[in-house]
Amino acid sequence: MIKRRFFNAFVLLLLVTGALAQNVTTDNSFRIGRLKNGMTYYIRHNNKEKGIADFYIAQRVGSILENPDQRGLAHFLEHMAFNGSKNFKNTDASPSIVHWCEAHGIKFGTNLNAYTSIDETVYNVSAVPVKNPAVVDSTLLILHDWSHYLDLDDKEIDKERGVIHEEWRTRRAGMASQRLMEQALPIIYKGTKYEDCMPIGTMEIVDHFPYKVLRDYYHKWYRPDLQAIIVVGDVDVDQMEKKIQAVFSSIPMPANAAKRDYYPVNDNDKMIVASLKDSEQPIMLVTLYMKRDATPDAEKSTIRYQRDGYVDDLIAYMVGERLDEMQDRNPKPCLSASARIGQFLVSRTKDAFTLSFGARQEDIKGSFDAAIGTIEQIRQHGFTSSELERAKAFRRKVIDRQFNERNDRRNSYYVRRAQHNFLDAEPITSEAYNKQLDEQFSREVTLKEVNAAMREAITDRNQVLVVYAPDKPEVKIPSDAELEKMVLDAQKKTYPAYVEKRLDENLIPVLPKKGRIVSEKPALHGMTELTLSNGVKVYFKKTDYQKDAVVMNFFGEGGSSLYPDKDVLNTKFISTAVKEGGVGRFSSTELSKVLSDKTVRINAGVGIETQSISGSSSLKDVRTLFELTYLYFTHLRRDDQAFNAELNRMRSFLTNREASPNVSYNDSIASIVYGNSPRVQPVKASSIDKVSYDRVLQIYKERFSNASNFKMIIMGNIELSQLQPLLEQYIASLPATGKKESFVKSYPDVRNCNETHRFEKQMKTPLARVSIFYTWDEPYTAKADLALDVFKRVLSIAYTDSVREEKGGVYGVKLQESLEQSSNPHALLKIAFDTDPDKYDVVMPIITGQIEHIARKGPEAVSLQKVKEYLLKQYDQAAITNDYWLFVAYNQLRHGIDFDKDYKSLVRNITSSDVQQVARNLLNSKRRIEVTMVSCKDK
Repeated sequence: MIKRRFFNAFVLLLLVTGALAQNVTTDNSFRIGRLKNGMTYYIRHNNKEKGIADFYIAQRVGSILENPDQRGLAHFLEHMAFNGSKNFKNTDASPSIVHWCEAHGIKFGTNLNAYTSIDETVYNVSAVPVKNPAVVDSTLLILHDWSHYLDLDDKEIDKERGVIHEEWRTRRAGMASQRLMEQALPIIYKGTKYEDCMPIGTMEIVDHFPYKVLRDYYHKWYRPDLQAIIVVGDVDVDQMEKKIQAVFSSIPMPANAAKRDYYPVNDNDKMIVASLKDSEQPIMLVTLYMKRDATPDAEKSTIRYQRDGYVDDLIAYMVGERLDEMQDRNPKPCLSASARIGQFLVSRTKDAFTLSFGARQEDIKGSFDAAIGTIEQIRQHGFTSSELERAKAFRRKVIDRQFNERNDRRNSYYVRRAQHNFLDAEPITSEAYNKQLDEQFSREVTLKEVNAAMREAITDRNQVLVVYAPDKPEVKIPSDAELEKMVLDAQKKTYPAYVEKRLDENLIPVLPKKGRIVSEKPALHGMTELTLSNGVKVYFKKTDYQKDAVVMNFFGEGGSSLYPDKDVLNTKFISTAVKEGGVGRFSSTELSKVLSDKTVRINAGVGIETQSISGSSSLKDVRTLFELTYLYFTHLRRDDQAFNAELNRMRSFLTNREASPNVSYNDSIASIVYGNSPRVQPVKASSIDKVSYDRVLQIYKERFSNASNFKMIIMGNIELSQLQPLLEQYIASLPATGKKESFVKSYPDVRNCNETHRFEKQMKTPLARVSIFYTWDEPYTAKADLALDVFKRVLSIAYTDSVREEKGGVYGVKLQESLEQSSNPHALLKIAFDTDPDKYDVVMPIITGQIEHIARKGPEAVSLQKVKEYLLKQYDQAAITNDYWLFVAYNQLRHGIDFDKDYKSLVRNITSSDVQQVARNLLNSKRRIEVTMVSCKDK
């Protein structure tokens, strides 16, 4: 009998093991093939975005493959891909890739872009209008040229050196973490290829490398067997496959091609400690890695890999919950805390359990003890069954949402899946299959299995500790040995078992007395207007843009504008009260647990001119969305311990606030541009003691005391008949006084002056950081708003051509425009860029000169047409989203402006004179404020 039982158990084990070793079922909606030269291709039809497709070329090539004399050239090559190729020469007869794309509504930076990382390089031409076959053919030619036929002209290489240098400057300026990471890698990865592998490289090489070195890298690594073409969108799959075969099959595969290695990462018996300091680092950031082997690519197609990933997701979710609970203490032991399971830092050949936390500099050991102690408590005692069920429920709701919206995905969603398959060997599976696996795993995976897997992930072996800290005399950072001891001591302690409080999951135990719907009539843009018995106006529009989504915005006029300057600080902490307090009977942490199986998002707050509750949910959780709306309006929970703990955390966080030059710069902008108004003052550690929790809650309750002053916009794939009882129960029942309010003009306008402010600041990276603010008057109309938008876009094109490409003076110029009804004057344009301090006098005349050129002669005709093509295409993409129609309805209800009406006609009819007049109005106002921060020169 014993032998028989043993035999049956053994057979069952073999069956389970065999099933897990089976391969997953590939999603057959993708056409996947390989050309004779080794190039892979993925094609998927998706008609969510009519007449649009995304084209990508993904490459298993990155900075890890560079030789020492090529550091930075993988990234440099990515830039060069836009500067001349076989079929796009940048001549009158053969436009450049950028100019050809923008002439067809494909915007550089937004739709036309690329990135280089350590193990991969990816180029994209997205949102391509594919109704014209010639456009499709030319787009494929772009990918064809990127693959093998870049010009890499000497002159263009030299011009791009300056652009790369400015990108390096922008990424490092005020970003201590970037510099610290570059210093940490040689310690963390000592003896491996990852010691020096960051894509930006070294500027010494970027500035001086011989042309041949770049070409050698290109011809060695850009080749078909390491490349994949990805096309997703409104295309005929059979026809596209034939085109890809015709265009790419002739690209040669080099003989004796170099082997593409994926470099290993060493294990370590003794903890590796990389503790680094920087004077611009404001807080102490700690990351503890527990390394383990990554799953080999050859095994990722198995069901076992999917099940392991399922278990890892459960572990990460439950660890996150425990860390959140840890932060419920007063004082909060850490500035922040999170954990994940996945890739070890920058190396895809190693995985890790990663614990990250911000340490309080006044109690570093306390932060270590709390964060590492929480993880160690989990390792010693495991998770509980209630935690596991909650984690499974959370995972299930995510998978269900993906399944319900499987036909609502944008092209980029499918592109990412193809990319991950080619670059990371992640299997491509359908949403239906994923749902099937999730249901299977949910039934099969036990607490014992999860806890065993957790102890494989959370260990006291193979550890790496990384610390980024402020370099300040008053901040005492422990030595490497002391930091290591803190970790090991916390891991050696014995911790009590975790005890979880049982929760009643009923959000509202006693329902409010129902109100009623008193009228219903048609309204703007196919909406229905309902008036409720308490005076709330509801505007509903049924949409099917997302099959499993309802979105809502519930807003009233007034906001913080109604309160005097002395209350401004308290109004800034309303969001803290909302986040920390919870609602009804539930603390913030308890509420998160109760909602773990609900697909619902909600946010309540008080803005400058309005107070609002906004959110979204799945169809099955609409009732929960309305329950929460009711609770946030009527029962914001007071939690003195949680609120004071957060103030204490913020006080610690802000202690070294001014370490980053960016902070001083932004403070200077607020002071100069708005005349040192108390309404734009930043929150500092010294101001936190002035916050009154009583007053914060009082203001919140005042703003949410009168529902008759509110309007609600609801959109989604739901019937009005389903919403009506929810509106009566949870919205019509809200308290109301019948009083109508509006905001008052209390927020400062940009000062009326023409001034330039320049100051020096000690910085690690030589830099001139420039922001210019222009204000002037334009009528508050839809046409004026469009003309301002077009002006910004043609100006951006001009800056890209002149100050970036021709002069190499900046990495990019950021432009931000606004037309605000309550501002005086209405129009604003902000121009911001970083440059070499020595190039400031070269760049500034170009910045001003391009505006003056448009004012004198109007925009370039070709630029104006590019902008029109893009805006027309962008409209079609936006108009199939709930967010767009929320924006339209909100602005019409609040400001009386219909931004949708005749939009395409307005775009087509906008003239050069319209744009020219915007530039003239801007210059004629003589309202200009420049704020420039320049790094101190070495003495």
